[in-house]
Amino acid sequence: MEILAHTVLISLCLSGFVLVFFAGPGTLLVFVGGVIFAFMTRFSVFNLRTVIVLLAFYLFGEFMEYAAMVIGAKRLGASNAAIAGAIVGGIVGAMIGSGVLVVGIIPGTLLGIFLGAFLLELLVKRDWRQSLKSGIGSLVGRVGSIAAKFIVVLCMFAVMGIQFLHH
Repeated sequence: MEILAHTVLISLCLSGFVLVFFAGPGTLLVFVGGVIFAFMTRFSVFNLRTVIVLLAFYLFGEFMEYAAMVIGAKRLGASNAAIAGAIVGGIVGAMIGSGVLVVGIIPGTLLGIFLGAFLLELLVKRDWRQSLKSGIGSLVGRVGSIAAKFIVVLCMFAVMGIQFLHH
């Protein structure tokens, strides 16, 4: 059972780590991996306090993702429509990019974020310069959110690593 628990934890943590870069639910997978591991090992390695700390990091990562996206976009004057366009554009770009091998997901997502914000801002405000700024701001915000979640995942790994060392 312990080998299976370690396999599940490692699989979910590696998948989560990769998904952070694709703007996916990476921190959620790392958290779920920790919770499943805790249950499978009857909380012998990860106790309830560890699970709560992982939950706190997960929630903080989600907050940082949203905050970085909004701050990046709003800092350069993006409207709410541009932010919505960036979100939808990122999803559509990821889907289209996934058709170009797996490597196309990242450029597709980033291009989709930019174009979604740019086009909706252009539709709403009819100002090329502002639309360009909104697209760039949304893109910068997304890159910032990926960086924030990357740091959060590393912190989650550190918490788990410390628990393994103390076990």
